[in-house]
Amino acid sequence: MATEELLKSLGSYNQLFDDHHSCTYDDISLVPNQISEIEHRAECDTSTEFLGVKLSVPIIASPMNTVCGGKMAKALADLHCLGIVHRFNSAESQVYELQMFHLGESKYKAAAVGVNVETEPRRLKQLADNGVNIICLDTANGGSRMIEKFMDRISSMISEYGLKMILGNVASYETTRFLIDLGADAIRVGIGSGAMCSTSIKSGIGIGQVDAIQRAIAARKDSGKYVKIIADGGISTPGAMCKAIALGCDAVMFGRVLAGTDEAPGEVLKYNNQRWKKYCGSASFAVKQENKNYIEGEESLVPYKGSVTKIITDYREGLQSSMSYLNARDLSTYQANAKFVRLSSSSFNERLPQL
Repeated sequence: MATEELLKSLGSYNQLFDDHHSCTYDDISLVPNQISEIEHRAECDTSTEFLGVKLSVPIIASPMNTVCGGKMAKALADLHCLGIVHRFNSAESQVYELQMFHLGESKYKAAAVGVNVETEPRRLKQLADNGVNIICLDTANGGSRMIEKFMDRISSMISEYGLKMILGNVASYETTRFLIDLGADAIRVGIGSGAMCSTSIKSGIGIGQVDAIQRAIAARKDSGKYVKIIADGGISTPGAMCKAIALGCDAVMFGRVLAGTDEAPGEVLKYNNQRWKKYCGSASFAVKQENKNYIEGEESLVPYKGSVTKIITDYREGLQSSMSYLNARDLSTYQANAKFVRLSSSSFNERLPQL
């Protein structure tokens, strides 16, 4: 069957394909079109308010079992960033992690829960009773009625404890609006773009992160409710983080970037005279050994990276440098001044260091 006949048999082009190009970070670049009055990047303030805490840099650690436990959460809290303690253990273990690293009185504490309406409300209550009020509802598909049922089940606890709810993950206008309507305070945007996520390969689901962010921000604008947008996945360089923030995101979520640090859970391994640490996707065998019905997570070793402080400093300085090019002393001005150009493959390659 000819292509035209196939399209006619299935419907119009617009019914089959979205009008937008699905771009990711490597497809775009910020345009330095401002006359900057900033003499040094240190003049640029990267801080932002996020769900009741002030982040010195808009960075959040992903609730993955090889990324964020109590030690990582404490290290990030000391840097005025946020770590979400993963849920791949008991509620008692999560609380112990927070207490062991002296986060009991800190505002910079957050933890993840699942969506099982039979077991997870108990986990949530234990966390809330111990002063955790930033809660990440950690699911792969934010466009699910399971989330709606769970939010309905815990609605009284949200009100009683004043909980701030991070929901996700989504990658479309429609699912973002769905979560906004459910009462999300922040939304994780990104499906299939994480370094250890094989969702797109295994299921055919997912779009470019730039496209996903634009759709989410459009949904937020149309809703009239200013929920926080978190870019989750696809960031491996300070430049990619800069683009995510400039596009309008309130924060970025790191997995692989923070994996392999001293503060990430797990032991340092020696192999071929190098040091490594394990990094697992949230649906990998190492995470879900009790349930082998999974397809969307991978496992790997990442190079040992030392202290997380060095990484946060590197990303903060990258953001400050980008802000200085756009004559922006704060993030709101940075986003207002941001203009982008779409890159060809040749223009992208031209910008890479030639070693």
